[in-house]
Order: sequence, then structure tokens, then C-alpha cells
Amino acid sequence: MRVGVDTFTLHPLKLNPFEQLDLIRSMGLEGAQFGGLRSLSPTLDAGELRAVRERADGLGLYSHVSLSLTCNPFLAGLGPEAHREAVGAEIALAAACGWHELHSSLGGGDERYLHAVPWTEHLAASTRFIRSLGPVLRQHGSRINLETHGDTTTAELVRLVEDAGPDIAGICLDTANVLCHGEDPVLAARRAAPYTHLTHVKDAVAFFTDRGIRRQTLPPGRGAIDWRAVLPALAEYAPNLPLSIEDHKWLFRFPCFEKRWLALHPDLTLTEFAAFMRFTWRCQRRLAAGELGDPDACERIPFADDVKERLAAGGAYLKEMIAALGLQDRPHDDRPRSLSMTAPA
Repeated sequence: MRVGVDTFTLHPLKLNPFEQLDLIRSMGLEGAQFGGLRSLSPTLDAGELRAVRERADGLGLYSHVSLSLTCNPFLAGLGPEAHREAVGAEIALAAACGWHELHSSLGGGDERYLHAVPWTEHLAASTRFIRSLGPVLRQHGSRINLETHGDTTTAELVRLVEDAGPDIAGICLDTANVLCHGEDPVLAARRAAPYTHLTHVKDAVAFFTDRGIRRQTLPPGRGAIDWRAVLPALAEYAPNLPLSIEDHKWLFRFPCFEKRWLALHPDLTLTEFAAFMRFTWRCQRRLAAGELGDPDACERIPFADDVKERLAAGGAYLKEMIAALGLQDRPHDDRPRSLSMTAPA
């Protein structure tokens, strides 16, 4: 396992992709997961994209990219054929640069609750869309990995991957976003692990409000996620999994005590919700005891002022944990792994 950074973390520093790579290397981190291809080249110029890939390779860093367009037809803003052609072109362009494990997501976070179309229809349409990309994905040996963003649960993504085909669809596991849907981080990691090929790694604390829970994201090691359980669960299926730290500030609220919220999470079992409540209760106790930093005080510090310190601390913590658990990286291959090659006996 190698420790890198999702470059969304670096946005307050206003660096170009080459400066981002230089900073990542200077901090002793091992790779970058970039945003959409258009964040690297607004015109999708093949030469500009190859230059970024070559710089990463030259520095000995892993690199991955996101598609510029969502795979959710309801949110793409294009007709069906134009949507498929645009995403297909990006898949081919990324593959020509050596990027095969691609990141995407199905929404921005509120669609489950606010969109006029039921979320179940978003999932069904997205599954059909990814399945329709099968020929171009298989031609280029590529796969679309959907993030557990603020929109989608691990159970939903597992079903989508199995329906679309695990050779062309996978998961980018965000280790803290799962809390936004009442999922326990350890149980969510175990559920998603067989199909997880990319990550957004961050820690979190959660605490109670009158309507539900507030979650704060933190660098790995400064929250309450049980990394001694999460990392081995992921490494069992993907021993070379890139661990891309995505750090930011935001106290996210979700009204998980309300009937409508619960009704919109039909996969949430009583067992998992109990584990999620236990996670939050333990956070609350540790916050009260001063074992975890004050959330409001943390949020008051401008992210640009402490992003480098947070990233350095999170990277050091993950490297120490990987070494302690014996999960160091094996000889690396950026091509997509097949499930049959990596599933444990």
C-alpha cells in the first residue's frame, strides 16, 4: 500500500499539476489522485495530459485521474448519445496516458434527498450507462470506480458493480463519507473491499445533535476511525491499493433520527446503525475527555494555514500504521486488477 494525496486537498494552495506533484514528492508522499481530466487540461489536450503523467512517473509517483463528467445521466446535462460519446472519449484519452483505474461519482450529495427523480432511478440509470460503456472500457482495459460520495452507500455501489460487471466498474472508498449514511467505517470497508481499487482516505469524528449527527473530517490518525481494522480489510483484496488522502474542513450535518432520512436508507440494518451509534458515542466520550480536538476550534483555522501540516501528519500516521501491520507495497502495476486474481483464498 502506498500513501498519496487526492489533489482536492491542495486546492487552497492554488498550485498547477506540476507544482502539486513536486510538493507531494517533497513531502515524502507517493502519489496523486487528480480531479477531472479537464482540471489538468481544460481543452483535453493529449500532449498536456501526457506531460502530467510523465512528470508523475519521473518522480516515482503513482497517479490516477477522474472523469470530468458524472456517470449519472440525470445530472450530466447531455443527451444519452452525447453523454456516452463524451465519457467514452475521456476513457480512451486517459488510457492513452496510462490511466486505467478512473474515478467518478454519481452526485454531489443532496440528490438522494432533493432531486425530483427518486434516487433508486438514479442508480438504475447509472448502472445502465456504465454497462453501455463496457465495449470502450474493455477495449482499453479500464474501469470506472465510483466514490462513496455524499450520495451513495457502499451497499448500493456493491450492487451497481455486480450488475454492471466488476471488470468495468469498481469503488473508490471514501473512508469518512460512509458515516453520512449511517454506515460504520469498518463494516463499510469490509463490504466494499472486494471491489475497491481507489480510495479517498480521511479520518473523522461524529457527535450527536437534536436531529441526528454532525461529522467532521480530519487527517488520518486524528479522528476515531479504526485503521487497524480498516486497512487490513482493504489490503486483503488489494495489497497494492493506493491510499490517497483527501482532507478538507466541513462540519456535515445529517438528520438520521428523522423518519424520512431513515426511509431513504433501506439498506441500513439495525446492526449497522447500532455500530454507527456506538462509533458516535465513543467519539462523544473522547471529545468530552479532551482526547480529540475541539471541532469548532479546528474549523476556525483557515484550511490554507494548516493543510500542509495536516497532510504531513496524516501521511506519517498511515505509513507508520502500514509498517506496523505489515502492509507495505508489493511490486506495482497500474493496470486494473481482476477480482479473480486478488480475492483471498
